[in-house]
Parts: sequence; structure tokens; C-alpha cells
Amino acid sequence: MMSKVAALSFLLAVTYTPGFVSSFTTPTGRSITTKTFVSSKQHLSPYQPNNIATRRNTFLQSQTIDEINTDTTTTHLDDDNTNIIGTVALLVPSTTSNRPSKFGSKSPVQPPSYHEAAEQLARKIRQFSDGRVATRIVTPSDVDTSCVLNSNALIALGLSTPQDVQFLSRTFRQRRTAAVEQQGDDEELIMESSKMCQFAVDCGGNNYAPIVGPYDEANPSLLTDIAPWSDVASGKRLAIQMKDLFEKQTSDEFALALMLFFNRFIEKIPWVQHSIDVTWEKGLSNVEEIYAMVTKCGPCITKCLADENCKACIEALDEIDTRDQVASYRTVVSYESELLRDFSLCILQRNNIFGCSAEVPKIPYVKPLGSFRGKEMTKDIAKGIMIGHLEGCGDAALEGCKELDVSWKVACGANVAYDQFPSQNQLFYPSAKGNGLWYDPVFRVETIDGRNVWCKRHYRVRDEKVPGTFRFSVLDNGVTSDEFWTIVDCAEDLSWIVFHYAGAAGAVGQRYIGGLLCTPDGTLPPESELGKIWDVLRSAEIEPWELFVVDNDESTPGALEAGPPPLDFYRKTASIIG
Repeated sequence: MMSKVAALSFLLAVTYTPGFVSSFTTPTGRSITTKTFVSSKQHLSPYQPNNIATRRNTFLQSQTIDEINTDTTTTHLDDDNTNIIGTVALLVPSTTSNRPSKFGSKSPVQPPSYHEAAEQLARKIRQFSDGRVATRIVTPSDVDTSCVLNSNALIALGLSTPQDVQFLSRTFRQRRTAAVEQQGDDEELIMESSKMCQFAVDCGGNNYAPIVGPYDEANPSLLTDIAPWSDVASGKRLAIQMKDLFEKQTSDEFALALMLFFNRFIEKIPWVQHSIDVTWEKGLSNVEEIYAMVTKCGPCITKCLADENCKACIEALDEIDTRDQVASYRTVVSYESELLRDFSLCILQRNNIFGCSAEVPKIPYVKPLGSFRGKEMTKDIAKGIMIGHLEGCGDAALEGCKELDVSWKVACGANVAYDQFPSQNQLFYPSAKGNGLWYDPVFRVETIDGRNVWCKRHYRVRDEKVPGTFRFSVLDNGVTSDEFWTIVDCAEDLSWIVFHYAGAAGAVGQRYIGGLLCTPDGTLPPESELGKIWDVLRSAEIEPWELFVVDNDESTPGALEAGPPPLDFYRKTASIIG
């Protein structure tokens, strides 16, 4: 398929030919749209066709905007009233052993067992699906293992004993055979048979021939090569992407892989529903979107494609699925510039060419800190906690403020896309007008081409109704982000703080959640405090092994190359100081 850069270049050339725009109506040509089976009803399992009931189951320097909708009521989503659209079975080893999983390799704790990891993966699947995908954890030795045949998705994790591997092989074979036998000539059953996938992760050298939708690695189809717009070709592309995500062994990317499957072959999942990419799955919508980009944002596109750095960013984004927030965010921060900001502002934010939308996630509900130093939490106390140790904030700061050049430094964070950047500095300070705060995160980025640079953002922070909760808003290189932050807990001596955040960038259809453990100097708190902190994080549905330790060492080659962080870039003009 033609890349977005090539398509834009071609359309830019012809669009400004006299008479082109006025004569252009609707794109014509061979349709390459794919079949997408979407239904609000429960789906019939190909494995139990007569029993539906069993299926219960940066872009540059950012700018702050005031035009964000700040209706800030965040409520807990009642799972009992949520329509379950599909099921996942996580198949883990028969006995709990000391063999660690590969999850948590960058965390401050020991890796979990696959049993422990599966418990959290089930929570993450619930979070990413808004409670619409049910997960069951099962072992080969369980009395009832029917879910391994009945579930839409079966993911085997860390099976290694001969007995477990034999069960895995037999189960995968049964699912594959059942899907083929149930198809027959019935179109509905053919459709249903595509609503399955199965993978084996860290189960030895054999990958057990994964299945994704109609694509079966063990029974390849010529359509994958000669008909790239077909469902089976789509399944093959998704199988490759899911395999890559599973192998990264992080909870976020694991859940993302499954959401991509459910979104493509079962029912739309808001977390990954929207895409700004050129894909075979979109069919003729690609032409309509690119034409809209050129006609509405032609001048800024021309400038971007004429600039080596901006064009390189578009080309790099063209090579990935931008729903993969890890890959897309690192790409953007590697190339951020004013031209890229203007490009994104016009195409994504002002004109919403791709019709994206995203709401701040409501799962999990995280309870804010209710009291501090023996007093009931108030909005002023909460602001003082946020300000932390920043110098020059006067009476807004709390007793114990160390008068540093930062409020907090991130010691570790739980979002794989945003919380593993090195040298993460946080500045919270009062607004010159009103009762709000400004928030300036300043962090170091190791770019795709190996450079070390500083990135900075400038958020407006407003109080939420419940003290200890806040709404953050930012225009991040042309794309608006709206975030809900919660102070989960804080040491009374301000030696550490735990935040939880949930956010959305509606113009690109992205949603995200995460958590932060911060300290004055960015080092982990003493061992005596960690047990309590891990429990605090668990109350926000974050396991310690999901954290990524942040490298705050100022003497590393990368830190020395980047130079001193620009901590006062925004504050010198936005602060009450001076």
C-alpha cells in the first residue's frame, strides 16, 4: 500500500493543479474495504454453537489550552451493568513454582510468577476493555478447563513441564479442529469461527502456530499474499503485531495486543478503535482522509514534507501502528518541532480528519488520600502536597518543603509508554491568577537516532470536586490531552508521594492510565517504606513489578550530553514569582 508520505506528496502535486479541487467529488476505484463483524449482541461460540449462555462471560514544546471541557465527574464503572463482548483464557503452569516470568524486568522488585502475572493481566484486560472482556485464569490440572475451548482468546503463559505442554498441544489442536468443523456452509458460523485467537508465550521453542481471526499459521492461505485487503491477510498482519507485543512482556502491551484482536474481529474497543494510519482495513477511507488532509491543511503539510526532520517523523510514524503508544510517543518526541506541531494541530486537533475520539478511562476507580498530618484533606493541602519541595512558592508550600529546584522527581512509573524516560523532573507551582496550578514535567529523551535531548510540557491544573483529585490539560505539540490525577498517598514528611493518572488524547483516539512513585531526589524510598508503598500502588490496581525504575543519575553519558534540564523554561513567565 502507498505510504502516507507518498500519497500526500502526490495529492499535493495534483491538488494545486487548476480545476482539480472543483472537479473532485468522491474517490472511485476498486473497493478494498474489509468485512468487520460488529454486533451489540452476544456472539455464538464456534466451540459450543448451541449454548450462548456459556459465553458470559510532543509533539515540540507544549502549550496550555483553556478550551478543555472540565466536567470532571469521574465515577466507578459498575462491571455488573457492563455488556461482556468476549472472553480470554490465560493458561498458566499447573503448579506454582519458583520459576519467574519475564514480566517486570525493569521494575524495583523481583519478577512475578506466571500465576501472579496472570492475575494482574486479567485486571489490565478489564481496564483496557472498560470491563467488556472477561478473563479467566486456568491451569492444565484444574478440574474444569472448559474455558480453554470456549474462550475467544487463549493465551498460554510459561508452560514447560511435559504434562503441561501435552495439554497445550492437545488444546490448540482441538480449538483449530473445532473451528474448521463448525464452519461448513453456514455463513454465520464462518463469521463466528474468525472470532478466535490463540498464542503460546514463553512456552519453549515451539510457537504452536498461532491463530488470529481467520488466519491460521499452520494452514496458510494464498490470500494473505494476493489479497492484502482480505480478512485473512489482516489476521496475518495482526498475528505478527500481537506476537511482537506479547514478547515485550509488559502488562500494557499484553493487554493492547488482545484489544487489537477484539477490536478487529469481534467488536469495537474504544481503547484502540481509532487509527490515524493508512491501512488496508480502512479501505477507501484512506483516500478520503488523505484528500481531506490536503484540502484542509495543504500549506502546513507542504512545509512539513519540505523539512527533513518533519518529513522523517511522518515517515517513521508511517512504519508503525500509532495505536502502539510506546512506539508512537518515542517517535514523536524524537522529532518534535514547530512544523510538526503545526502539522498535527491542523490535521488532528482543528479538523479531526480521522474522526477520532477518546474519553478519560474510568476503570480503575482510585480513592484519593482522605487526610494528611491528622487533618481532613482540603484543596489547599492537596495543592501543597503537589508543590512538594519547589522553592519560592511561599505560603502555598507545606511545612517540610526542601526549597529545591523541582517539586518531585519520578523514581518509578507504571506506564510503559511514558514512565520509563530518564531524568524525570516535576514542577508544580501556583498560577499567577486564580487558584489553579501549573505543572511542568521536564524529562530526557533518548531519540531514535541516539541523541539525548530535553523535552518539556506545560499543563494547566484545576481542582476537581473531591480534594486530592485534579484535572490536567495540555496542548502537546498540536494535540490536546485531558487527564485526571489522584493523590493516592503521601508521606507526612513529604519523603515520597504516589500519583495515579488516567488520560485521553481525543484527536488521535488514545487513552492511557498510569501511576508514579516520586521522591525529592528521584531515588527509591528506604526498604522500610516500600512494603507500605507497594500496598498503596495495589490499591490503585498497580503491581510493583509493573513499575519502570527511572534513571535519574546526572553523571551518565546521556545526561551529560543533554546538559542541564531547562527547569525554568515556563516558570519564569507563568509563575507568581517576580
